[in-house]
Amino acid sequence: MKKIHVATNGRGFLLNLFESKINNHEFVFERSKLHEMNTKNRKRLAKIAKSNLADYLGLIQRIKVKNESADIVFSYNRFLNSKTSYVIYLENPLALVHYSTKRNKSILSKMKLKKYLNDSNLKAIICLSKACYETIRNFYSIPDSVKLEQIYPIVKNNKLTSIESIRMKCSKPNIQCLYISSNFNLKGGKDILEAFNKLKKLDKNNIKLNIITPIDQLDRETRTKIKANDNILLYDFKFSKDELNKFYNNSCILLSPTRQDSFPLVILEAIKSGNAVITTNLYALPEMVQDNYNGYLTSPKYRFFNYDSMPNELVWNNREDTIYSDYLDDEVVDFLVKKIIHLDSNRKELERMTLNSYEKAQTGEFNEEFIINKWTQIYDIIS
Repeated sequence: MKKIHVATNGRGFLLNLFESKINNHEFVFERSKLHEMNTKNRKRLAKIAKSNLADYLGLIQRIKVKNESADIVFSYNRFLNSKTSYVIYLENPLALVHYSTKRNKSILSKMKLKKYLNDSNLKAIICLSKACYETIRNFYSIPDSVKLEQIYPIVKNNKLTSIESIRMKCSKPNIQCLYISSNFNLKGGKDILEAFNKLKKLDKNNIKLNIITPIDQLDRETRTKIKANDNILLYDFKFSKDELNKFYNNSCILLSPTRQDSFPLVILEAIKSGNAVITTNLYALPEMVQDNYNGYLTSPKYRFFNYDSMPNELVWNNREDTIYSDYLDDEVVDFLVKKIIHLDSNRKELERMTLNSYEKAQTGEFNEEFIINKWTQIYDIIS
């Protein structure tokens, strides 16, 4: 059995990959390095890494690998200084340069990138989404020696969900919606809250919403509005995966009008549980949600990514005045109201979309076995 040493910190969703049985390979990792939310210290370091000074100095993190006994090394979003063959699993091309649109353009950075990308031990870059795969060469000159591939994250099937359970929940008098996010404002939470206040005024009291988000990060006004709407229940962001699966399974519609995400795992988890999804058409989101097939897509007020999946630098480099500012996206609010009412009034359409989500998540490129087979092929080639 060959050992794959995980050399970097990573998001919690990677656990599903690390615990998978990949032919003749076993991941060696520390659970403490996996996280769902960034700590304050991580946020401070990230802010420094994205600074203009860091751009000028050509700062590109390259992590030294201490475990030299591993057969292969795995990295999430970072170059490695490794004496062993390694693979990068990449969320977004700019993750390699700390999400700076300027970092890959300086003289120092170009020299470093050429060196790191031509490192004989870098064997493959695996893009998390098609959007990443289709744009990476816009940022870097990838040598032929580096295999470039695309593999979606593994999200386990929800054992509570079946075709029968999906049909049952779509036929209930009350329609259950769900919103899950570690960042309420940035992921469109205030837009959803405004939409539900409008639904209440329209006497759509059979349409319910569960909000799962860090309560201590909500401002007083937001908490007051949530409390005043008896069609909304608020929960803290502290549930286990099994507990979250109950929420997903009982919900018909996931609401995710995000302003920034590139590939929110909450959407993939939701479609695994047979949820129609109402979200924005940013970056890789249309890869999970097809408009009018298993949900609805709309465009946000400020486009963090352009329609070609490239960063919109006017927004990307001016976040405080755009996506981070305190505003309601009125068009998104109206879109949410309209689509939720439509699905409530047309339960066969709701059932069609939820079943389409379930099928999409169970088959093809999102299927767990399909994903594991692709990883197996990668590591068999490298070994």
